[in-house]
Formats: sequence, structure tokens, C-alpha cells
Amino acid sequence: MKLALLLVLVGSCKDAADGPCTCKPGNTTKLSHAGAPIDSASVLALVRRHRTLVDQHAQGRDVKLVDDEIRLEVAALCNPCGDWVGDRMTVDEMFPLSRLDDATGVVCLGLTLRDGTTAFGERPTACRS
Repeated sequence: MKLALLLVLVGSCKDAADGPCTCKPGNTTKLSHAGAPIDSASVLALVRRHRTLVDQHAQGRDVKLVDDEIRLEVAALCNPCGDWVGDRMTVDEMFPLSRLDDATGVVCLGLTLRDGTTAFGERPTACRS
């Protein structure tokens, strides 16, 4: 009984928005399978590409390809905390696109803004660093 209660508590903490953060993202440059760096600048370029395609009413398939690449790169950038990036997570959920024009870079599920602050997308509040 105690073990079951402990498992329920641990499981509920994983999804708690304001609970303790058990994982801090690295936000470090990684290499993609193609050997190109996955870093703040490359992810920001992809997010801007997403917005351009949407604004141009591009084919849904073209937008989806860019979105899939964003999810893969963000999961790598968030390593070892890439489980925040779900298979169906949208770019709008990952990043506050309304702040994209002020962005100078990307951190795990957030945009680094010109004033040095970070605007986060959907991710546990306690894990925003």
C-alpha cells in the first residue's frame, strides 16, 4: 500500500507545474545526425522559418516537415530533459511566437529576448532556467 502511494505521488510530481524541478536542461550545442550544430541560432532560424511558412499559407506538409525538425532539435537542446517535447507538441506550445520578433536566441522551450529575459512556452514552471 505504501509503495502504491509513493508511486502515485512520484508520478503526480512529474506533471506538477509548480513542483520541484528534477531535471535542468543543458541548453548546449549538440551535433545533429547530419553533423550540423544544433544550437540556439539554428533552432531560432527554424522557428522563424515555421512562422514564414504559416504566413505564406504554405502546404501543410511543408510546415509539418519544419515542425518535426524543430521538435527533434529542441529535444536535443533540452537534453537530458527532452521528454518535455512531446511527439504532438506544436511550435506554438514550445515557444511564445508573439515574442519571436524580440528573440535573439532559443533555450529549451523558450525564447531569449533582446532585454536578456526569457519568454517560455509550455514547460514546468519550476524548470524554467
